[in-house]
Amino acid sequence: MKRLLVTYKVKDAHWWIVNNTLKQVGEPMGIKFHIFRKAHTNLVGYIAEIPDIDVLDKILLNTTILSDSFKANGVIVETIEMCEEEEN
Repeated sequence: MKRLLVTYKVKDAHWWIVNNTLKQVGEPMGIKFHIFRKAHTNLVGYIAEIPDIDVLDKILLNTTILSDSFKANGVIVETIEMCEEEEN
């Protein structure tokens, strides 16, 4: 299992929390999300638990899915930060 920590700013954090499409897009692929928001800001994030690294590669290589999802969810693309879990 691969875990990613992803953060970014959105145009409207309250709207994003209620309406983001992470679960709709990810759950059919077996991805589980834990969603977070920094209080009183438009910074949001999530931990994604990805059962198969090949699924992650497909998502990252399909820029159309990513671009459409970001646009629909009000993501400010230049603020995206992603960290991979380090295993000891």
